[in-house]
Amino acid sequence: MRKNLKIRSTNFELALGDINKNKETIKNLVKDAYNDGVSILSLPELSLTGASLYDGYKDMALLSEDAILELKEFSKGYNILFSVGFPLQYSRKIYNAIALIMDGYLVDLCTKKNLSIIEKNVFASDMPDGEVIQFLDDWCEVNQSSTTISQLNIGVSIGEDELMNIPRSLTYKSDIANCPQIILNPTAEVKMALNEEEILNRVRFLSKDVTYVYTSQGRGESTTDFVYGGLNIIAEDGKVEKIICNDQIDYVNRYRIYTDQELLHFDKFEENITREKFPYLPIYEQRDDYVRDVLDIGASALLTRMQKIGVKNVFLGVSGGLDSTMALLFLVHAYKKAGYDLSGINCYTMPAFGTSDRTKSNAYLLCEALGLELKEINITEAVKIHLRDIGHDGLTPDTAYENAQARERTQILFDLANMHNGIVIGTGDLSESMQGFATFNGDQMSNYSLNASLTKTEIRYVVGAIAETTENLKLKAVLNYILDTPISPELISEDKKEISQKTEDIIGPYELIDFFIYEHLTYHLPADEILEDAISAFEDKYDKKTIKKWLISYFKRFTASQFKRSAAVDGPNITGRSFSPRAGFKIPSDLGNEGYLEKLDEKN
Repeated sequence: MRKNLKIRSTNFELALGDINKNKETIKNLVKDAYNDGVSILSLPELSLTGASLYDGYKDMALLSEDAILELKEFSKGYNILFSVGFPLQYSRKIYNAIALIMDGYLVDLCTKKNLSIIEKNVFASDMPDGEVIQFLDDWCEVNQSSTTISQLNIGVSIGEDELMNIPRSLTYKSDIANCPQIILNPTAEVKMALNEEEILNRVRFLSKDVTYVYTSQGRGESTTDFVYGGLNIIAEDGKVEKIICNDQIDYVNRYRIYTDQELLHFDKFEENITREKFPYLPIYEQRDDYVRDVLDIGASALLTRMQKIGVKNVFLGVSGGLDSTMALLFLVHAYKKAGYDLSGINCYTMPAFGTSDRTKSNAYLLCEALGLELKEINITEAVKIHLRDIGHDGLTPDTAYENAQARERTQILFDLANMHNGIVIGTGDLSESMQGFATFNGDQMSNYSLNASLTKTEIRYVVGAIAETTENLKLKAVLNYILDTPISPELISEDKKEISQKTEDIIGPYELIDFFIYEHLTYHLPADEILEDAISAFEDKYDKKTIKKWLISYFKRFTASQFKRSAAVDGPNITGRSFSPRAGFKIPSDLGNEGYLEKLDEKN
């Protein structure tokens, strides 16, 4: 079961060299954290003594050992894992060490490998991984890859160990069987001009696929040579979630927790913690970099494909909707990047039975704003002839009636590409692919699919950011109009003036679908846990019954439509979430949905 686990990173007003005082402060920090429902408390490197004692550690190693023993005894009854940094004396050498303590146990012992120049005068770095030593009243294995509590793996990497050619946290991750979900990085990093962004970038990198807790010394350290930064940072999956200087920060995340299979286990959990609605979108400060990267990756992929096969013409169906708009923005960015003539971008609108005046107008205005010509081929008569030829009455709005339009458009684009030595660019996105909401051998097919790894919500985010930042006023206006246009396949229409067929009425709100995709594809969570998270994230907008309804629909559509994804064409994986039949998440095309929905059906 997944539980909301609370993690705290904190430094404190250190009494440099005063082990007794720091020991009492640590006790109070542990008490306060435990009473606040914290399960993991991260304290800085050398938190028992201070990090700026120079040769003073030689005098304090034995005193530190007594203090660790006292903290171990004190911890009985406190079901909280906390780290304490101290100088460890072993075999006539002193090591910069971290002890992990919990409920009367010394859970783990780690020593620092990569020492600063000053530290090398005092500390040794030759403690072998896996060395078993006698410490306190027990035998301890030093430098284990990670500690397991409640079947949650927790790694420790001390200070400059993260500056090695291969950071210790990355070596932890290389052990697939014991790869940690949480990495503690107790450190004593000094403050330099403009180095905070450098630290943040390093933490973002190291937090890929884990919760990363960076805790640095600050207040109370000597300023003889350095000022210590005192930063506390908690990051996850490459995003900095919390940052604060010289104070404590808390972070709550949901982990798979077991409480009945181990001697030590977490039993304090935060309830009613709201999940983010859009955990896959960047924070606002990273928006421009994110949009730039999305466009550059897509453009680079397309240009490489075009150069390899020797074409400079692309063909795109422009509907006036969100997906074809994103594909067209990719194309214009790529052509400008390569210095190609924009006349190589061949845009077509192909109205039929369900095309509304609004989307058709969007298509013309979009191409005009981008300096492109939009050609029109009305497919109504061609589809009528086809339906008559196969014995369809041309009136019944069934699946054949709808799909005939999508397949006719695809046939036209491929034939035009053949005539003019070009390729067809697909417009389908990950949300549609995931739900099978595309016509097999119709709009599902192209030569290259630029939107393949982007969800509808991610596309909306990118298009919205471009609309907000562009200096092209015509483009700004039409993009905003497109963003306000209801999403529709436009294969059936009751009124040409209005969009009568709305996708979200059929498969559910895209914000829910895309949340399901993120949790399913990123963490491979079972349906019942996705339901819990979705209820938490969207409780202000949808009730449980509605969320469960669309989650059941999601998994039914997901399994039933795998045959379409198995035939998916090439496209760049921009977001790290993909259902490519070559390098993405794959299931058999004849897999039933029972395994996915079994636990979900047990929930009322």
